Amino acid sequence: MNPRTIIAQAASSRRIRGGSARGYAWRALLLCGLLASGGAAQARDLLEGEYGDIDLGRTLVEPATIPTLSELRELVRKPQITTVLLLKLYGDANNHNLPVWSDDGRRLAFQRSDVGARSSKLLLFNALSQARPDLLSTDPDAYDYMFRWGVNSSSGFVFARIDRARAATQIYFSAQGEPPVIKTPGAGRHIAPCVYQRTDGIWRLAYERDGELVEEAWNSSGPVEANVSLGRGSSPRWARDGFRLALLRERPGPGQIAGAEIVVRNLKTDAEIVLSTEPADRVRSPSWSPDERYVAYYSRPAGDQQSWRIGVASLTEGEPGRMLGQQVVANLDFESQGPSWEPSGRRIWYFSHAQKEHAYYPLVAADVRTGETTLVDYPTRCTTPGDLAVNPAAETPQMAFVAHDGLTQDLFIVFLNHY
Repeated sequence: MNPRTIIAQAASSRRIRGGSARGYAWRALLLCGLLASGGAAQARDLLEGEYGDIDLGRTLVEPATIPTLSELRELVRKPQITTVLLLKLYGDANNHNLPVWSDDGRRLAFQRSDVGARSSKLLLFNALSQARPDLLSTDPDAYDYMFRWGVNSSSGFVFARIDRARAATQIYFSAQGEPPVIKTPGAGRHIAPCVYQRTDGIWRLAYERDGELVEEAWNSSGPVEANVSLGRGSSPRWARDGFRLALLRERPGPGQIAGAEIVVRNLKTDAEIVLSTEPADRVRSPSWSPDERYVAYYSRPAGDQQSWRIGVASLTEGEPGRMLGQQVVANLDFESQGPSWEPSGRRIWYFSHAQKEHAYYPLVAADVRTGETTLVDYPTRCTTPGDLAVNPAAETPQMAFVAHDGLTQDLFIVFLNHY
């Protein structure tokens, strides 16, 4: 039974029309986000017109059945944030990393690290209804990573590919899910791409080439702007205006140990804002807030035994930055993704070694303004989690993360009752 049919028939019931609209909308959104087949779930205490056998085609970790409308209504009414549903979206005999949501929240990409081989591949769910994700490349010599969806684009993306046969690292691009094409055929190490789509059809690409930032633009007719040097820098991230870039740059002056600063550069005016960070900290993975008033990043003092925290720097002059969390879980192998904001921009979500109990880590949400933290539990069957990614557009809170449910690291999605 198609969940959209379930929703339509349930919505026509008089009894449902007289109930909690928010609760019913929650279930409708939950089901519409996971259209698939397989793994039937038996619901109880059904309302008139509501179906009990709902098939998502995924492994439900907890609960073992899809909540009924009545159960969802009670969960939404709870003042505390709680887990509604945890499911395994994908798992196989390999490890997986770095889920990345598209701007519209409908698509999800992630990396696969093959067990027993130094290999990295990219997989895409162009819709969560897919039974299995699409594999971007089967070439054994291609090492794909640093995936990023386009800003202001529903389906465009870029990524970096290490070609072992040619000893080169190049940027690949796809506008609408078609086979990716190379954008940097020349010599050099091209990494950390980010791409922006303008409403007039022009694409703008920024990336790092051997420690230098480069920007270029094109449309369907060909190049508009080619290989414009932006100076030294790394980890560029486009703002939604298509002119500003958040980036990392080595802090000037002698005596700095692994010091870096976060810069917001306006490519239209060449004006720069240097954001407040700790001078000697190692800084990585800048990430715009949804309203683009802040940039979050991972930060830790110099030294091998130092732990990661999350820094938040303001673009407002005179507003001090803030450090959030303790012993934050950060991916030590890949630096392409930064801290994950909830859509309102109020909080950042993460896992923390300081909150763990054995191999279980609860979800942690830190308020950007007050630093207050909220812990949210989910089924303890998932252990040693990481790479938390909050859906930037879904009306119902959903978060993707990787964790162990056995020997390998699989991809999970957790639904919450509210933020």
